[in-house]
Amino acid sequence: MSEPLSAVVVAAGRSQRMGFDKLLTPLAGRPLLLHTLDRLQQTQVPAEIILVIRPGSEAEMDAVISPLRDQGRIRLVAGGAQRQDSVQAGLRAVSASSEYVLVHDAARPFVTKELIDVVLAAAKLSGAAVCGAPCSDSLKEVGEDGLVQRTVDRSKLWTVQTPQIFRTQLLRDSYQSAMRSGALFTDDTAVVEQAGHPVRLVLYHGINLKVTTPSDWKLAEAFLQFGDSNTGSGPILRKHLHDLNNHLTPLLGYAYLLANEFPEDSRSKKFAASIQSAGERCQVTAAAIQKIVRELFPRKGE
Repeated sequence: MSEPLSAVVVAAGRSQRMGFDKLLTPLAGRPLLLHTLDRLQQTQVPAEIILVIRPGSEAEMDAVISPLRDQGRIRLVAGGAQRQDSVQAGLRAVSASSEYVLVHDAARPFVTKELIDVVLAAAKLSGAAVCGAPCSDSLKEVGEDGLVQRTVDRSKLWTVQTPQIFRTQLLRDSYQSAMRSGALFTDDTAVVEQAGHPVRLVLYHGINLKVTTPSDWKLAEAFLQFGDSNTGSGPILRKHLHDLNNHLTPLLGYAYLLANEFPEDSRSKKFAASIQSAGERCQVTAAAIQKIVRELFPRKGE
């Protein structure tokens, strides 16, 4: 990659909605935080990872991430009272050579190289980019008494996620402007928007779950178990797809040779051409399935 990119992973929250420290609690065999950092390292995109943590938790966090320390790209930084304080602490620790910075939630353990690549490409066009999807649920504005006040038009509304990627200096300048305004922000793209800079939104249909509630926890555990286990669904699906492609390749070759054995416009020639066409469609379908499997259950380097 020509432009150095640093990652700021925000892990300074208190998991109030979950009721326990979700980042340090084992999920599918190891702490949730470790899943996120490992997936991020596997992409091999960030030149460094700045992990922003609660003040006073340095020793505990250092022990949790020790299995990843041999790669030498993770640094711990103490965060602040609000999310925006933590992001700024991470920004201050980013190397001067990093032209782009990626901000990611520690509770999103399904980040992939493909996702980072598409958001980074958009950030190179606009200076700021975020992944998300059109809102699919009906939206209601509700009063303090719990009664619906109105139905909100969702046609132009999107839900946004992380990673969010910015030109490093742009995000720093935007935060300086935001701090002077005294406003509170829970989303970094909102900080850039407040500074008057456009943000490009990238459509992403892949799994990018943020573990926030107990039901999220169960769903994430199922996905991680399937993908990380040697006997789970991920490795099994990859093996079957590999075998399928190994069978399809010679089949297409034989179909091509068979078609050349018959005269043009003959019935046999048309049958052979149909076999070849069906094989090609199967190959396209197998490639599409393989893409989904790699997205759900990435291996190192994918």
